[in-house]
Amino acid sequence: MGTQAASTSKTSPPINLDKVMRSYQVALKCVSPSQREEINRRVRRLEERQHDLLGQDVVKKALDLYRSNPKERFFVRQVGKAVGKNPNIAESAYHWLQIAVKGKIDKEQKVQGLLNFLHKNPQQLVEWMVFGRSPYTESSLGKYWRLQRRYIINLLTSSRMQLDSYNKKKQRNYYFSNALVFNGALPTYKQHDVVQAIDDALAYHTTTFSQLPTLTRNQQAFMNKLQLLKKEQQVVAPFLTSWINSFQPSRWKSLKKLAKELAKLIGKPTRKLFSAVRQVVVFTLFDQFMQSVPQLLQGLPVARLVPPPFKRKKHGRLPIKLLMKKEYVITREGNAKDLTRQVKNHGTTTLGFPQMGKKKLTAQVLFPPKVREYLKNGAEIKVFQISSGSAPSFKPPVDVVLEGTHDCFHSHKLLHTYLPKIPKKRKQVIGVDINRLGEFMVAFNPPVSVPKDLMKLAERYKHLEKVLEELNLGFLRKRKEYDILGSCKLKGELNRVYRRRSRLLREITRRLPHFLAAVMIKKRCRTLKIEELTTDPTGAKGALAKAIYTMPDNLYIYKKAVWLASLELGYDICLETVNPYHTSSIHHTCGGAILRQPGSGPYDFAPCGKCGQVVNTHNNAAHNIASLQGTLLPSDLFPSTHVRGTI
Repeated sequence: MGTQAASTSKTSPPINLDKVMRSYQVALKCVSPSQREEINRRVRRLEERQHDLLGQDVVKKALDLYRSNPKERFFVRQVGKAVGKNPNIAESAYHWLQIAVKGKIDKEQKVQGLLNFLHKNPQQLVEWMVFGRSPYTESSLGKYWRLQRRYIINLLTSSRMQLDSYNKKKQRNYYFSNALVFNGALPTYKQHDVVQAIDDALAYHTTTFSQLPTLTRNQQAFMNKLQLLKKEQQVVAPFLTSWINSFQPSRWKSLKKLAKELAKLIGKPTRKLFSAVRQVVVFTLFDQFMQSVPQLLQGLPVARLVPPPFKRKKHGRLPIKLLMKKEYVITREGNAKDLTRQVKNHGTTTLGFPQMGKKKLTAQVLFPPKVREYLKNGAEIKVFQISSGSAPSFKPPVDVVLEGTHDCFHSHKLLHTYLPKIPKKRKQVIGVDINRLGEFMVAFNPPVSVPKDLMKLAERYKHLEKVLEELNLGFLRKRKEYDILGSCKLKGELNRVYRRRSRLLREITRRLPHFLAAVMIKKRCRTLKIEELTTDPTGAKGALAKAIYTMPDNLYIYKKAVWLASLELGYDICLETVNPYHTSSIHHTCGGAILRQPGSGPYDFAPCGKCGQVVNTHNNAAHNIASLQGTLLPSDLFPSTHVRGTI
């Protein structure tokens, strides 16, 4: 018996029995449009009542109660007693309050970790004080906390702004309240100070890198940039001195622009000098900042850097949670088990919307086939969530939260529709190049074309991009003409098109992992390699920004694809990331440079400067990615224990 179990575990990955919760949108069917509008008004009133319960005095008491006992049942009961307000809508209001308070305390811990990191890294501390950002801090904390870089950037900038607000309220001395304001004025320096900073930065990094056995490409490129600044210091120093001594609305963006202008002035327009120029600024300000900044942060109360929950919330926009086993303002037929059984058999249930002094209104909730399939697989209804709708339909959105094991939400149908269209030739290591939505949204080192359904979704997405441009131009024209009615109509149409575009992107995100998994299954893959997903659209403009925003660069997609393929193949597939440096600019076959000229059209095909061959740049990048040494990602990032359902 034991031998048989052991042999089975070698051929199939262990089944994860942890329960997860996933939410899905369901349809609310009303008898008539007038009844739908009345139901929507009643939901809106409930949202406003819920909002009134979440005042700042309630939030303060909730913070103390949560720290004493974070369990939700105890928290909700104690908040009602402490506040003295516990109507039937309070179950939903205090549920959201518990989530918000938990988020605030978690963010306080993150800010404390950020400050501890900055205390140990003085250069990054100065960089954060000046720019509100620090790339080294972002990448280090992102890897340590296993969070997306966008979250770390928001954490850095928001905590820096809150530091300014705290200093003003405390009425610190003149230096702190004015000189260190985020994106404000800096201390005055002379040109020889900047020249000395260039020498110090070059000497410091030369000494630091000399202790390493070999330098990476990034480190060597950074040293070359510092040496170039040293060589051209007579040109660089005056501009940097002027930049430091003048007011800038955004230190980060203005220094990026200055770095590009400096590259043109010294005759190297293609060189990206931003990192080196930023380092020179840090060394210029280092001595003066380090005399006072550490003392400023040492006694800083972290709780003041994280604003309390619902401080900037729009009035009455939190949805109503229909928690099961509770007497509630919106009625339903039975508890969670009764509802689950009813939806399994009939696919519908009924919600009631009572109001004192008026007739109770009812509406049917229709469940889509996939949600019914998950219920038949063993999932159970956990919570309903209802919001008020907006004009012109006034249709209240309804979400249902299901709870079950990962197997309940796993479907093979979509995966098996892709398998017959993929060549069967085996490939143990597959490299994936990530691009903008379109024909080459994902490119592999073995030749595999993107399926037709994904192409159609990408074409529809591009069409909506053109529609949005036209609508935005029309909206601006109507506003200039003071046409209020026309502006309102175009604004509503813009919102509807934005929602359609968002749904298209969500559907692509849902389908793409199944396609990637099908490729890995057909090729009998053992390792999937992707580029490090650190694409940051901040500061990008025009076509580049659009391309970045439409790249399928969510790590969740690849984690999910590996998980699906591992279930089918019976063994664990490794997911590795490689350094994206030069993967798109070096010809994989001969090692020559690919001549991708800016402004010459699409980058899909370009000639090689060494052998002259016209190269598919995306397939070439996938070959380079597959050949590079990768870093293994931990296998515990997917499946998530609490994630919106997209399977």
